[in-house]
Amino acid sequence: MKKVLRIKLKKERAILSDTLPYETPITFSNRFFYDFIVGNSLGCINGKVAWKKLDDANDAVIHLLFGLSEEEKNDIAEDGEFRSFEIKNGTPITVPFQYGISHKEDSYRKLSVPHPRNQLQVIEFYDKFKELILYYSIRSNFSLRHPSRIANTRLFDDERKSASVILSNQFDKSIAYKNKHIKSFFGYQKIRNIHEFFESSTYHQCEKRYNSMAQLDVSKCFDSIYTHSIAWATLGKVVVKDELANSGIKSLNNSFASEFDLLMQKQNYNETNGILIGPEISRIFAELILQKVDFNLEGTLGKSSIYRDVHYSIFRYVDDYFVFFNDKKVYKVIVDSLVDCLSSYKLGLNTEKELIYSKPIITEITIAKRKISELLNDKIKIEVETVDDRFDDQGRPIKTGKIFIHGKTLITSYKSILSESGTEYKSVINYTLTIVESKLKSIFKKYSEIEYEYKTQRDLLDAIDACIEFCFFIYNVAPRANTTIKLSRVLKQIIEFCKSRLVEIDEMHHVFKSISDNVSFVIHKYETQNYTQVETLYLLTVISELGKDYWLTEPTLVKYFGGRYETKRTISFDGSLNYFSITVILFYMKNKKRYDRARKGIKRIIKTKLTAPGISIRKDTEAFLLLMDCISCPYLEDNFKRTLLKHFGIGKRKLQSEIMALRDNWFTKWKDFSFAEELDSKQSDEVY
Repeated sequence: MKKVLRIKLKKERAILSDTLPYETPITFSNRFFYDFIVGNSLGCINGKVAWKKLDDANDAVIHLLFGLSEEEKNDIAEDGEFRSFEIKNGTPITVPFQYGISHKEDSYRKLSVPHPRNQLQVIEFYDKFKELILYYSIRSNFSLRHPSRIANTRLFDDERKSASVILSNQFDKSIAYKNKHIKSFFGYQKIRNIHEFFESSTYHQCEKRYNSMAQLDVSKCFDSIYTHSIAWATLGKVVVKDELANSGIKSLNNSFASEFDLLMQKQNYNETNGILIGPEISRIFAELILQKVDFNLEGTLGKSSIYRDVHYSIFRYVDDYFVFFNDKKVYKVIVDSLVDCLSSYKLGLNTEKELIYSKPIITEITIAKRKISELLNDKIKIEVETVDDRFDDQGRPIKTGKIFIHGKTLITSYKSILSESGTEYKSVINYTLTIVESKLKSIFKKYSEIEYEYKTQRDLLDAIDACIEFCFFIYNVAPRANTTIKLSRVLKQIIEFCKSRLVEIDEMHHVFKSISDNVSFVIHKYETQNYTQVETLYLLTVISELGKDYWLTEPTLVKYFGGRYETKRTISFDGSLNYFSITVILFYMKNKKRYDRARKGIKRIIKTKLTAPGISIRKDTEAFLLLMDCISCPYLEDNFKRTLLKHFGIGKRKLQSEIMALRDNWFTKWKDFSFAEELDSKQSDEVY
């Protein structure tokens, strides 16, 4: 039975849902920074920063967060139990932490984490303008995904529908934890992901009404967006330009548009061309602009007597357009008009990505998914039978089972489906892994209910082996960050089952060896020179779950992270090793003696990155995140932490000790880490 709970949501939850990319390491989140903000009542309103007086350690962290000089600290005012200061000369610009994820076969996409100080501003911006965001999100008749309400305040005891982590029946005991996994600040219409559109009644109705469908893509949408165009989209381009010309100023001060414009600029080193890729707030910014493009497009077509739902139907999912039509001449007018409407906002179409489907309108991906579903239903299953007249000690009917996973033909059949449908692996891997996870979950549950038989257990272990090989086969073709999360969920099911009483120790190690070998293959295959891919960092955490017998050797780990042996005792790492790689390798090595040399090498890189000339935690997002996580890391010595704090102006030993003891976790979860809970949390966060 579902349990429904209403929770009063705090405005600070915006930084839990809308300011970070989804594709981050499993050890990283804003949950503990959220605790710090709420605990200190820290806020940034109208250029004024205020917080509750607690102690010197909390004050010192706030000083670090805002990069206050000694002179600026002297300007801090006190009013009762609160302290505050004015941000002079506007909010300082910051450099986001950028990292790469696989995008195409031979290229990467840069995702960005804004400085935590900028994320604080998002909290206040949402709180101040949430109603206007909703207002400007409903002008388009084409948009499939846009903010439509403030997010629901209910949580369900149902993993698929909840933003919480449900691992036991202790629902009430973990409310605070669940509250940190609300999916998004806003509720969205009309769909959660594009696959829902292809399965919707609306799509099927368009298939009946029209002969053709075209798929169009806005070229480098987020990279191309001109931040000032938010004012054009919300107030009108002519109105804005006239106002600016008449007033002689460069922005519409204090308006919704100007504040949104400045917010996006400040978190991106004052850039006006392009916005950060990854955070949900960037998608909202783009959505408001494209809403106006859609509105203008419909009006333009209407002037040519081309009407929506008569001559055409258009749907847009973020920056992808789907155009249904019967007349090719009408379609040409639509495309030309769309190009004109986009160009008004300094955007354009990627003509190389244009795809046109004729009746029957069914995409290659839809064909492939249907066949994959049939394949997995046929080749991964368990059949349970009740034995007549036999009962267990509690009077329940005894059940027997037969398990079918035809591993040898699974890969071959899968390849044939993709070849026949003309679909790329990357388009269906997540879908496939989701089905495999569900299938294994069902098999493991049913297996726990049947009577033990040697042959059935052997069949089960063979089936697990087959699933492992199949999953890694399809993963290795096109690894992506979200695909690695799906693969990790499959492996989590297998690991948890193998650790149960239903599997013998030797058999467990046989399965673990298979997982370990496959992960090692991935690590060797995707060794990197410049930075370690977020997608494969997850697999290090999977290896950790297997136990000490499967720890990677130090040379393997060092090579994976681009390190080298200068001498037998000295390991050096490339200076391009980024924050995520540093924290994940520290998390993996922990305080194991076998990695002492590698740990020393990582400490040298940390010190170099944080003490290099020109590094400022006031401006540099990566430096601030790295400093805070090093301070709380239980695998670094106190003297090393003191050296870092002293470099940033905190020289008193007592205050250093208080800051080091202030929190167990800042952005990386060093302590009380649960692989299963964090994976469930990650699934909950997936909203796009």
